[in-house]
Amino acid sequence: MINFLRGTLAEISKESIIIDVSGFGVEVYPTKALLASAVVGEEIKCRTYMQVSDAGIAMFGFANETERDFFMELLHVKTIGGKLAIMLMRYLDMARIVEAIKAGNVSALSVPGLGAKRAERICFELKSKVEKEFASVGAEISGGAASSFDSFVAEALAGLGFSHGECARAIATAKAQADDDASWTEESLLKAALGILQRR
Repeated sequence: MINFLRGTLAEISKESIIIDVSGFGVEVYPTKALLASAVVGEEIKCRTYMQVSDAGIAMFGFANETERDFFMELLHVKTIGGKLAIMLMRYLDMARIVEAIKAGNVSALSVPGLGAKRAERICFELKSKVEKEFASVGAEISGGAASSFDSFVAEALAGLGFSHGECARAIATAKAQADDDASWTEESLLKAALGILQRR
């Protein structure tokens, strides 16, 4: 199996990204987290899983090992294939998927192509597994405020013409440069992140 890819991001399309790996354009179906860090023309590294089926060969990309492990658990659910699993992780943050499964919140898993019955099956079959192995992931959004701030600021910056990758990095940099006891608001985080982007 191809464990990871490293190369230059050549293209971002509606469903996939193209990574130039030593002159070979590899099509990768990314998660939301991986896509957020993707900037055309810059180097990108991602964990991968290659699936070979009757429909052909597909390469799926993940921001980290935890995302790939979670993807593999989704594949163990009956009627859930690679394309549907990555669609779920493309539209929703992994932390929110984990929280929805733990709570049995079927409606929270609503994405194109995933009906209520399949969502119910995911919650039923993965609940105990998620509680044991991915509990810390879901805990990341238990407070909710920081995540919503980040999302609001990222959307606002994207509306100004910055890429998702640039927005994510600017927000992370702003937080890293701040004091440990800094108290963020949407306005202050937007101002700090925008300042970083303008300096670049």
